[in-house]
Amino acid sequence: MDRLRVRKPGRDAGSQEGTAGDPAPGDASGEQLDALHLATGVFDSHQPHAGCLVIEVSRDGSICNLVEGSGFSLELPQGDLTGSSIDAIWPDAPADLLRDNIKHTIRGRQVRTDEFEDPRSGKHFEFIFVARGRDRVLIVARDVSQNRSEMSRIQTLAYIDETTGLPNREHLFERLREIMENSRLTERRAAVLCLEIDQVDLQNAASGSTMQDILISALATRLTDNLRGANDPHPIDRERFSIAARVDFRQFIIVLPKIEGGNDAVAVAERILATLQKPIAIGETQYRFAVHVGISLFPQDGTDAKTLVENAHSAMQDAKTDHSSQYKFHTGTVKLRALQRQDLELELRTALDCGDLDLNFLPIIDVHSGKTVAAEALLRWPQAVFGSQPVEKIISLAEKTGLIVPIGNWVMQRGCEQLRCWHEAGHTDLRLALNLSIQEVSRSNLAGMIADVLKNCSLDPSFLDLEITEHILFRDALKDFEACLSLKAIGVSITVDDYGTGVCSLSHLAESPVDAVKIDKSLIAQLESGAANRAACAAAAAMARELGLKVIAEGVETAAQAKILRAQGCDYLQGYVFSRPLFADDFSDYLERQPPPLEPQQET
Repeated sequence: MDRLRVRKPGRDAGSQEGTAGDPAPGDASGEQLDALHLATGVFDSHQPHAGCLVIEVSRDGSICNLVEGSGFSLELPQGDLTGSSIDAIWPDAPADLLRDNIKHTIRGRQVRTDEFEDPRSGKHFEFIFVARGRDRVLIVARDVSQNRSEMSRIQTLAYIDETTGLPNREHLFERLREIMENSRLTERRAAVLCLEIDQVDLQNAASGSTMQDILISALATRLTDNLRGANDPHPIDRERFSIAARVDFRQFIIVLPKIEGGNDAVAVAERILATLQKPIAIGETQYRFAVHVGISLFPQDGTDAKTLVENAHSAMQDAKTDHSSQYKFHTGTVKLRALQRQDLELELRTALDCGDLDLNFLPIIDVHSGKTVAAEALLRWPQAVFGSQPVEKIISLAEKTGLIVPIGNWVMQRGCEQLRCWHEAGHTDLRLALNLSIQEVSRSNLAGMIADVLKNCSLDPSFLDLEITEHILFRDALKDFEACLSLKAIGVSITVDDYGTGVCSLSHLAESPVDAVKIDKSLIAQLESGAANRAACAAAAAMARELGLKVIAEGVETAAQAKILRAQGCDYLQGYVFSRPLFADDFSDYLERQPPPLEPQQET
């Protein structure tokens, strides 16, 4: 029963002051009738008054005359309505609002319009009030429910995300601009949170668009359930309402219009991270998600909607790059780091195009024979450009920009060509180990590409060991090991890197087609610091052996570590205690002067 709008034209029909020349009661001025005609069409000669109620009422709301009522969508009382109150047609609040409009129309001599909701039928009616003389008003009412329904649908299509039912980007910015203006006037603080669902291949065609929509919709429901007054136009607690919008395929924006400080935003971010990262079970499959959040605060990080959203997005990207926390505040250095990443991306593209990349090789030693049985290829870039940049940072950048795929192709080709050279030099038993990224494993033609490279280099697939992380294996397990099985089909071996970090369950490992595990260097580093650490490493090795898998230990830096690992049943070792990564020519020299069994070089 809320009044929706009141339009008051400045100098419209009947806007002149009442004078001695006012029309007599029951007459309307020509301008008033023209305004009424244009507004409603009730005097259209082809279909006069169709679907409208036209009544003439006095100043106190008594009905003087029923001009037209046939075809009206609201059932009228039986009998002659002359002399009855408008309460007979519209009881309760609408009648009071009608009386207010009648008084204003007579006083202002203006054509007025208003809109009410009938409490009985739920229909919406538009009313037009035209002054007739000094104390009467002509009221024209028409049902606009269908128009409102159509307008609501148009608004939904324009401002609501179809999959989640959340506001979309356009609606978000419209609301956010209003909030920023209000925050400036009231000197209140606000926060914008940018969320991105990461590390789950929602776009994979194997899942299908229907499954994508189901997962995104479930995440959106979790999001709003954990926000106070989310998207509520009339929240009970005006101090704690919020806005949640979907602005991209995997991105959501949350607006906290009234906060005391950054701690309030952190509390919301942590709550959302905890709930969105819980697995979603659909049938027998569990889908897991990783989420990163960027936070910008009003007014220190921006005083307009566009700046706040951009800065929250930059902070979110910073959280994805810096693994110390899953949420980050925007700071003055975040935008600088974003620019630095753009420069670094350009340098990486240039290095790839100009052939400035190179490979190093790290020996893998058989604990029984002491021989070098494999070489792990490690990417190296020009020191003049990337020398000060951490390896993890550049690899992360390559993955985010998609450069990891052409770089991976280059590493595969160059590594296999070098292995062919070593075989021709007499090291016919040497194997090559290569790391695969999640983007490479997700490619449907990966196995075919590798098979072509091996064929062109005249290499048997059994000499190639492909290393994937536990996280990649976990994701492939959700797809029935589709990628791993396609690789095994061409004859290569698969090793699980970073084993022992706890991402992949033993059941997934047992069901997988992998051949070996590589114990993470974080476990190796603690071997000499206590019995508990040695037990943890021994347990990891024992579980792998029980599953029939070979065990490799990486990051071995001391002779004592090598001795412990050999006693714990590891099959292969690699680390600086044997050799640092070597360029191809240096690795060839290393192979020619094979050290005695398990005789390490000087400890680092």
